[in-house]
Amino acid sequence: MEVTVREGKDELSKALKVFNSMVKKSELIPELKRREFFLKPSKKRIAKRQEALRRRKREEKRLARQKKY
Repeated sequence: MEVTVREGKDELSKALKVFNSMVKKSELIPELKRREFFLKPSKKRIAKRQEALRRRKREEKRLARQKKY
């Protein structure tokens, strides 16, 4: 990733904002965090199942709140 910086007062801060948004869009940081440690396939499956359960519960709560109103 590359960002050019021109001379001026606010150019460095603008370039930094652009760079940060580029990094967030590329999802580089979460990928690096995921690859930091080896995760056994069985642990991956367990984590995936737990995440699905959390999503399901969150969706049920959201639907329950909508039905109330």
